[in-house]
Amino acid sequence: LFLLLARCCQTHDNCYDEAEKLPACNYLMSGPYYNIYSYECNEGELTCKEDNDECRAFICNCDRTAAKCFAGAPYNNANWNIDTKTRC
Repeated sequence: LFLLLARCCQTHDNCYDEAEKLPACNYLMSGPYYNIYSYECNEGELTCKEDNDECRAFICNCDRTAAKCFAGAPYNNANWNIDTKTRC
């Protein structure tokens, strides 16, 4: 379980690293941590909207891929309502 989640996180981190290298994402406050993109979720399927510019579309697809990866990982019920102050 942990390895699957770690792989999801690593893939997402790598994708954000690639986003930061894009010329379209290379201006102040335009990177993956600052950009807000358009998307919709319908019947469990997340879709990045076509009105996103190149940078926002790339970031949206990074997050979309990560969401699908996390959704495919098994959930550990012991983590429900976990105390993040003492466990993280």
